[in-house]
This record gives sequence, C-alpha cells and structure tokens, in this order.
Amino acid sequence: MLTFSPVWHGRLRAARGLPNLLLQTLVIHPALLFFLLFLLMSHNAGSAGRMLLNAAENLVRNAPPGQVWDCASQTPSATTLPQGAPAPCIKSPLSAEAWAARTDGTLLSLYECGVLLSLTVSLATWALRRRAQG
Repeated sequence: MLTFSPVWHGRLRAARGLPNLLLQTLVIHPALLFFLLFLLMSHNAGSAGRMLLNAAENLVRNAPPGQVWDCASQTPSATTLPQGAPAPCIKSPLSAEAWAARTDGTLLSLYECGVLLSLTVSLATWALRRRAQG
C-alpha cells in the first residue's frame, strides 16, 4: 500500500507540519509581537485602555471635520536644540483617510517584519533540529 512506504510516510509527516508552520508564522507569532509591543507602549501609561482613549482623543479633539491632528515637526537648526533632543511637535490637520492609509502602511510593515522574523527563526530551528538528528 502507498501510505506504508517509508518514502510516503516521510512526505506525509512533512506535509502535516506545513499547516502548523503557516499558522505559527502568519498568525500566532505576529499577534504575539503586536501584543508585546502594545504592552511595552502602555507600561508607563497606567491603564492600557486609558492610553488608547487618550491617543484617540488627541487625534480628533477640536480637529476640523474629516481631519485629524498630525504632528508636523519642524526641523530647527542644529544650534537651537541640544544634541539628542526631539524636534518640537507642531499640530497640523491631516485628512483622516491619509492618516488611516499611513497607519495601515505602518502596521502592514510591522506585520511583514514579524512574519519574516518568525519565518527566519522557524527555519533556523528546523535546520538545527535536522543537524542534531544527523
């Protein structure tokens, strides 16, 4: 029978591991990365829910309709700021659609970095296990 062949048995075992690898690489590890980054961002802010509400309120409070506040930092000359000091933030209105597109792009880039990191670690782990088995 075909499934009792050692060759097919090895192929079926490898095929069984592929969905697990995809689930971990595309879902679990990036979700853990987002969660850990969220925890790090909200660590000193007290309650995480309060941090999100304050950030959302700062975006829309007193903004023109259909727009949100964006931080447009001016780049002052090097002599006016001490070295390592952040540039001052000057609020300027930005279209809500443009802000959403920029934020979506940032989140997509972060997700792609998480997937690449997860894939790299998974392949390195697979190679080390394979080398250890001989």
